[in-house]
Amino acid sequence: MQLDPTRTVDLEDPRAVFGAIDALLLQRFGGSYGRPLLEQAITDLARAFCGEYPGLLRCDTHYHDLRHAVDSGLAMARLLDGQAASTAADAPENIDAEHALLGVLLALYHDIGMLRRDTEGHLQGAQLTPVHEARGVEFMHDYLKRSPLAHLARKAALIMVTRLDWHMPTDMNRVDRALACLLGTADIQSQLADRCYLEKCRDFLFMEFSAFGLAGSPGLPYPDPETLLRNTPRFYTGLLRRRIQDEYADADRFMRRHFGGDCPYDESIKRNISFLEELLATEQLSRLQRLPQRLIDAKVL
Repeated sequence: MQLDPTRTVDLEDPRAVFGAIDALLLQRFGGSYGRPLLEQAITDLARAFCGEYPGLLRCDTHYHDLRHAVDSGLAMARLLDGQAASTAADAPENIDAEHALLGVLLALYHDIGMLRRDTEGHLQGAQLTPVHEARGVEFMHDYLKRSPLAHLARKAALIMVTRLDWHMPTDMNRVDRALACLLGTADIQSQLADRCYLEKCRDFLFMEFSAFGLAGSPGLPYPDPETLLRNTPRFYTGLLRRRIQDEYADADRFMRRHFGGDCPYDESIKRNISFLEELLATEQLSRLQRLPQRLIDAKVL
């Protein structure tokens, strides 16, 4: 069982994830928010990762697995709930029901571009890292065009916000900007709050970086897993925190609003980074002893 940061949702069970997201959207936006599409999308997501979706091969990446996908979708639903609770109904950035559903779908599928197409069996999925956001936009545009949200299909382009060197256009409307801020924040928070985040960096992310020439050999940015871990606190404070604060307009505050007090995501992230800093200061990285398990196969709804 792989649990979310609240320790209440089993991320290995798509039905449990669907139930948690559905409950939030139902309570906040009412019964017409688009429940059948959410259910179908989570079913299709599980099928895609295990290689049962037309045109896609089974996921072969370790870090960017099904757990991260559903974890991001759940985080997005919670951020949306907090944003709705903080925003006046007549505010320009107020997110309506169909845009909320769109945001959840984009969060669930934001890394779908890491999955190889059925003509790409010669590749490793991690080799697609530099272009996976654009591939995800293409996939989701087509997916949405065949859904009740067809009129919003062009907004699949919001997936690009999860690319760390991408900046939001100044002419975005307020709703799209709000969605983009939440989407980027959901991606970051869901990763950093993972109970096995540190071990996943060491064992899984390093492996993916090696596949596209960023790690694994002398002279590369991350010649070994220890170097990756040593750079992680600075990567968090120097890039990810700043990105949430500046690019995403402090959107993590909506997660705190959702929980109405202590925020499990904030607590988990702080615990992970503080523990890593302690291990680095005392040269005890060997104390990272959890054995992360990637999630690829899960029962569909």
